[in-house]
Amino acid sequence: MKLIQDLQFGFRCAFQGIPYLFRHTSLLRLAAIPIVLNIGLFMGLIWLIYSKLGDLIALLVSKPEAWAWLIFYYILMALAFLFVLILGTFLLCLIGNILAAPFHEWMSEKVRELEIGKKEERPFSFKVLFQEGKRMIGTQIKKLSLILFLEVLVLLLIFIPVFGTVLSGALTLILLALQFIDFPLEIEKLSVQEQRNRFLKFPGAWLGFGAGISILLAIPILNFLILPAGVVGASLLYYRRLL
Repeated sequence: MKLIQDLQFGFRCAFQGIPYLFRHTSLLRLAAIPIVLNIGLFMGLIWLIYSKLGDLIALLVSKPEAWAWLIFYYILMALAFLFVLILGTFLLCLIGNILAAPFHEWMSEKVRELEIGKKEERPFSFKVLFQEGKRMIGTQIKKLSLILFLEVLVLLLIFIPVFGTVLSGALTLILLALQFIDFPLEIEKLSVQEQRNRFLKFPGAWLGFGAGISILLAIPILNFLILPAGVVGASLLYYRRLL
């Protein structure tokens, strides 16, 4: 069945980004700055959670003295830490993608060259570099606005029993995939109509890729590589399946 095959292919592509990255030093060099940026952002998130989570919990629940309630309190702290960590990692993924957008688009172009041999020759100049960086960051900000709007929709759908929960989960995975698949779509300069057609033709591939990325985000150490590896994996998905 085509939907199942697309799901499997998209899921595998999410995990192929990391080994593909290390097999090509040209990609690894481009990924160095996003990786360092991602580590810095993640360390900042951990520090913020460690230093402020207790104060936030204290606003809601005071620390009890009875040992039985104390156990419940620490369980609540652990659950709150995991929730904030997952949510924070997702948001950092968005922010990191915006800041590192020029490097990610160049990485996607390099994957295109490696996969199908197409290379767009552009004369180098600092003016062109500045204009391209400005365009890429502007595109990412627009994409972030769309994602945030759809995330609000996801939260509203959760309140609809069963159907809303399933739909919101699927939409979350699609939004996660969009953060990365957008880069090959951008360098191919596809219209909104063409991008929509790509999605409608291969929805399973988008869902599978989003599911794979969500798993990678939850794995310590590997999540430091999620930004560049996700871009590489999304580019592999596009040029091997969605093209």
